[in-house]
Amino acid sequence: MTWDHLQSRLVNAGLLIHADRSMDHTTITGISQDSRKIQPGYVFVSIHGHAEHGSSYIHHALDAGAAIIVSEDERNDIPNLVQVTHARKACAIIAAAFYHDPGNSLHLTGVTGTNGKTTTATVLHHVFESTGTPTGLIGTVTCRTGHATYTSHLTTPDATELQPMLAEMVQSDCKACVIEVSSHALDQYRTGTLHFSTGIFTNLKQDHLDYHQTFEHYLSSKKRLFDGLPRHATAVYNQDDPAGDQIVKDTRAKKCSFGQNTKADIQFRIVEDSPRGLMLNLDGQTCQFRLAGTFNAYNLAAAYSAARVTGLGASDVINALSTAPPVSGRYEQYQCNDQTRIIIDYAHTPDALEQVLKSLHTSRRHPSQIWCLFGCGGNRDRLKRPLMGAIAENLADHVVITKDNPRRESAHSITQEILGGMQSPQHAHQIPCRSEAVRFVAQSCHPGDIVLLAGKGHEPAQLEHESSITMSDQQLVLDAFSAVSPAQLN
Repeated sequence: MTWDHLQSRLVNAGLLIHADRSMDHTTITGISQDSRKIQPGYVFVSIHGHAEHGSSYIHHALDAGAAIIVSEDERNDIPNLVQVTHARKACAIIAAAFYHDPGNSLHLTGVTGTNGKTTTATVLHHVFESTGTPTGLIGTVTCRTGHATYTSHLTTPDATELQPMLAEMVQSDCKACVIEVSSHALDQYRTGTLHFSTGIFTNLKQDHLDYHQTFEHYLSSKKRLFDGLPRHATAVYNQDDPAGDQIVKDTRAKKCSFGQNTKADIQFRIVEDSPRGLMLNLDGQTCQFRLAGTFNAYNLAAAYSAARVTGLGASDVINALSTAPPVSGRYEQYQCNDQTRIIIDYAHTPDALEQVLKSLHTSRRHPSQIWCLFGCGGNRDRLKRPLMGAIAENLADHVVITKDNPRRESAHSITQEILGGMQSPQHAHQIPCRSEAVRFVAQSCHPGDIVLLAGKGHEPAQLEHESSITMSDQQLVLDAFSAVSPAQLN
């Protein structure tokens, strides 16, 4: 493909400021906004990042063989520079064009919200696959393109990684794709060229204020998915969430709400919530599901609603949902032979932690006690740390504060901010080393107690300073509790 084909898209979008026409017939072999991935013949898109500026890496990209540099900056010292008004939008547009707009060949469902995106997307993917529609999946835990599975590094990849995944799905004869769409991705136009047939809103709680600064900006970023839906699409949203109506207020799409609220288009009622899973009355049908927890009732209802608006029959969708397994690191349960129950959950926001702990209260049997082991990520929203400390103190009998992913922050400072939200911080156990903290809980808890390891979920490593240390909560549990033989439930 030559540059003039890609550049014409920028012209049509009104993004092009300046380009040398002598570059028109330059052969393009790839596109990236990461200078480390540049190969000869690539387009390098210089992005004004949240923490770093892409212009710092232009010479690295040129040294690696970049044929075209796309930037918002006017740089007379850079050969083959294409100046645009908005580099992120330009990146999404030329990436889609280079890969021949694969999203146009797929029924696209976008899932956004603070909590529940991964489970909702994964369960909906399971429904589509189980009912005969080959479907791709792009999300926080994994990406599946039909014939291949990749470990995810971002909830929503940047456009230069997203588009080739969609192209691979088309080549693998996928007919649909379910995509987790983060607020960062919406704010940065990573999915700006995609035409979603369905948008799903799960909920809106405090998170990512380190990036968005205000809750209003966070909300408006989520809302962008629904504002961009075409008339023939459907906006599926949580009627019980205070932000639900506002999120879909300006959409042109049809609306379908779900919730326990009697105003919801698709209603559900929790019949039973046990460690073995939920029994729900969902849209008039009562069924047993493998997922447990009230929050998962909402995820199941969201997936059910999104599947139904595509035309799938109610019974077919319910049957498929009933076989959907729990998602790795999302309320992942282990039962020990002394009746101790261990839950690994990604809960890293105040609301998520509160919902998981409340769910554990509904299923515990006295005199069992609840242990909550967690930390907070470094270089992320600091305002949620004391909130999570208060929630853990109020809802758990024992609190153990340890490292999550400290990144470039002091783990001690993070702990102090968590303790700042507690009424009696002296009662919390502070054990910085996560493996030691899990061993402490294993040695201290009593048979029948409930142990929650929160914050890391599916993550296979711990990030501290410039290091990535191999560490999974799953392995920590198997090692620390080996004497009582933990086995996965569901």
